[in-house]
Amino acid sequence: MRRRKDRLWPVLGTVCLLCTALLLLGFGWALKDTWAPAKGLTLPAPTQAAPQTGGEWTSLPEIKAIAIGDSLTRGVGDVAGKGYVEDSLSQLSKSLGKPVRLNGNLAVSGLEAAGLDELLDGKAMQDAVADADLVLLTIGGNDLFRSSQQTGGSIAEGGGIDPELAKQRLPKTEERLKAVFTKLRALNPSVRIVYVALYNPFYELAQLRAPIASILADWNGYAVRTAGDDGNIVVVPTADMFQEQSARYLSSDHFHPNGAGYARIAVRVAQALN
Repeated sequence: MRRRKDRLWPVLGTVCLLCTALLLLGFGWALKDTWAPAKGLTLPAPTQAAPQTGGEWTSLPEIKAIAIGDSLTRGVGDVAGKGYVEDSLSQLSKSLGKPVRLNGNLAVSGLEAAGLDELLDGKAMQDAVADADLVLLTIGGNDLFRSSQQTGGSIAEGGGIDPELAKQRLPKTEERLKAVFTKLRALNPSVRIVYVALYNPFYELAQLRAPIASILADWNGYAVRTAGDDGNIVVVPTADMFQEQSARYLSSDHFHPNGAGYARIAVRVAQALN
């Protein structure tokens, strides 16, 4: 009997050590995205030089933010209705150690750049921008995609999307984006602007993957250059997050992000502001 007990303790000790190791491994796996963010969550090479203005950012007791633009900023596609805005600000608040308050989400689904430019002439929008320390912005997707549908059909299947027409619209749409940036800066010389760049929602459609990617490279590149000229606009890249595994991060309309997709954008936005 004593011999059996002598054999049992080493076995129990080994089992306990294995259980402890598995527990630590599981704990580490749960925190892996915090310690070493997964591919697609880390921010790629900087999109521009560090902002040259808005130096009072760190000295502010709180950050007042507004969100403007199109359906991506409204959070369309997220069944929880959160989108990326609130999560971005929550993560930024934690990293800065101060309140980051959303004073309003003024985005409008279906909005194009020209429409946003017009909205910025309204007093309510002007007052909101003038009082903000941070503006979160998405715009351009409707200009390039929805306005390039030649025929009917679901945009989820690339229905009627004409890449040549989208390419033809680029110069005019780029001018409108610059007009939006310029007007925002005129309304508030020190506000920090975050522009969330466009991704390719048609990446899994072989006939549209390359031509749309080329158009988006031009568009996002123009946004980066224009932001660089301003000095206090941050362009947040998203194209890399919606490529090989786009089905995991797009909603049922295959155009807007789902909750998981917006969560990835939120991480990227918060990283860009730190």
